[in-house]
Amino acid sequence: MSTAVDAPVAPWDGVGIGIPEVLERLADQRRPPDGGAPLNLAGILNLVAFVPRADDVAPMTALVHGLAGHQPARAVLVVEPAGGEGIDATVSTSCRLSGGQVSVGVELVVLTLHADRRAGDASAVQALLRSDLPTVLWWPAAPDAAAGGPLARLAPLAARIITESGCGADGADAIARLATWVPGVTATVTDLAWAAVTPWRQLIVQMIDAAEIARPDSGPVQASIAHPEAGPTAESLLLAGWLRDLAGERLTLSLRPRAGTMPVLGVEIAIPARDRRIAIDRMQERQAAMVCVTEPGRDGRGRALALPAFDRGRLIAGELELQRRDHAFERALPYAAEVAHR
Repeated sequence: MSTAVDAPVAPWDGVGIGIPEVLERLADQRRPPDGGAPLNLAGILNLVAFVPRADDVAPMTALVHGLAGHQPARAVLVVEPAGGEGIDATVSTSCRLSGGQVSVGVELVVLTLHADRRAGDASAVQALLRSDLPTVLWWPAAPDAAAGGPLARLAPLAARIITESGCGADGADAIARLATWVPGVTATVTDLAWAAVTPWRQLIVQMIDAAEIARPDSGPVQASIAHPEAGPTAESLLLAGWLRDLAGERLTLSLRPRAGTMPVLGVEIAIPARDRRIAIDRMQERQAAMVCVTEPGRDGRGRALALPAFDRGRLIAGELELQRRDHAFERALPYAAEVAHR
């Protein structure tokens, strides 16, 4: 058995099986091939992920195995094709070496529930979860609030839900759906589009103190956010919602299209009463932005500063590390929806 984090035990595939057999295979893969006691389980959470299309199975599987070094887990990927009968499953286990001992890093089940079994997906998944661990649901799209749909069935299993509103082409629709759905969910919710704009928020408050934007005596605040020409992205709308939460009704906000492919292409913020202005322009193909601050005592010359654009795996890993509610996201979301409806 390999001790590399990214090297799974030989996977097991079953067709037309039951959940008890899947549990047996998980137990089998914890047993060293040369005998001895089962490997230790190093899991800190259950991760349930809904797979919207068959083509998404491979990249989502690779991403989950890549989390082994960050958040060891038992993961269940739920696939629900339109036709067929019964339950199919693939079980694989990744191991890790820590302190001279090999332990289980990620136990992964790809659970295919055909048309006649989809209504029981929550029961099937729950039987596979470790009761001693919290459960996170990853929904790789904007919420689908359809009554009786898979999200409605799986959400009650989770203490935390990570949505991915930036996946769709229509950012305004995605944010509107997210803002409508979140208030009715008991679990803590966050979104990868929000995680993606964290470096933008950090850079803005590095250059202009957030307290200065929030203080009423700072007077009116003017902001402009540039997004791709196809339309406002979920990321640009959530950044707008964050600025609206900071400045309140003193904010005058505009969204403008610009040539480029990144979800947010630029931000300009002005506080006229303080004679301050900041312009941040994303540098294409670089993890940086050109930043220009104009204020008394500064000549307004631009300089390149770091502005990371994290990949999907890094964003998910970061969200899985959070244990508390993200109050800034919860406050920004309804404002983002207001901007989306303009």
